[in-house]
Amino acid sequence: MHTCVNNLLNQGAHVFGEILDADRTHALYQQMIAARAFDGSLFMDQAEYLAQENHFNANPTPAFNFLNQFDEQLQFIEQDPRLTQVLAHVLGEDYEVVIRKAVCGVPDAWLPDWIRERIRDVNVANLGPYIKKPYRDITYFRGIDFHQDIIDWPRGRVELDPSTFMTLYVYLHEVTEHDSPLHLMPGTHRLGATLFPHRLQHQQGDHWVYGDDQGNSLACTDQRLIGGPGYVGLWHNCTLHGTRPVAHESEQFRLSLRYLLGKSNANRHRTGIDDINSRIQGELRPIRTRRDLDDKGVAQMRGNIINQG
Repeated sequence: MHTCVNNLLNQGAHVFGEILDADRTHALYQQMIAARAFDGSLFMDQAEYLAQENHFNANPTPAFNFLNQFDEQLQFIEQDPRLTQVLAHVLGEDYEVVIRKAVCGVPDAWLPDWIRERIRDVNVANLGPYIKKPYRDITYFRGIDFHQDIIDWPRGRVELDPSTFMTLYVYLHEVTEHDSPLHLMPGTHRLGATLFPHRLQHQQGDHWVYGDDQGNSLACTDQRLIGGPGYVGLWHNCTLHGTRPVAHESEQFRLSLRYLLGKSNANRHRTGIDDINSRIQGELRPIRTRRDLDDKGVAQMRGNIINQG
């Protein structure tokens, strides 16, 4: 556990790798893909989409959630002692699950032409607003630019302290370079919460320079998370990460699990997250997290930084 805690403290992230039982992970994956048709039939027609008032409320909630039918099957992940021990150290033994959800990376072949055109070069291609409402209990995306997970949690949105939030991510099947793997930027949490889209300049290869709005900057490296069933990563809510779209030639979709976890308000003791946050020089509880959406939640900015690398 020492290595994991040290990585979280210094890098804002720790990659456990393929630590979960592969057979049980594969069995869970098979049950999940048997429970829904994962194909182009998930999408609304254009008239139904245009009749919507806005893009809000198009994602899973704790109550409206595809994973709720798999409570028993998820126990081997949620009670894995290697994970719970670390989480208890960082967030306290009474840590809370803010939300858990299935995340689906969508291949180009599923998309109707009119949707493909609408999301062209959009930096957060969250497909929720285009999905038929009964199926919005999963998050569907086609690439998402480098971002921080605090993007969805400006101050006042939730009772828990968003500065304590950590993301636990689990691959359910083999994820290669062509399957929209996570791109993680260890160390970027040190600048705290910055406005999305973020100030990133590609240098060479996997090397970038990341800056905030106060003139501070740091060098960082894009780490691709490639792995098989049961591959796990954990990161701070200010650590930059993103994905490129599933490769055009692939019809395989990526289905993964994402847990957002936080420290309980009842826990007044100092835990690992307090040590991590004490080393961060920027904002931890932002009032505003992004500058790319209009008042209906529709993206108004184009250009996907992650695809420059």
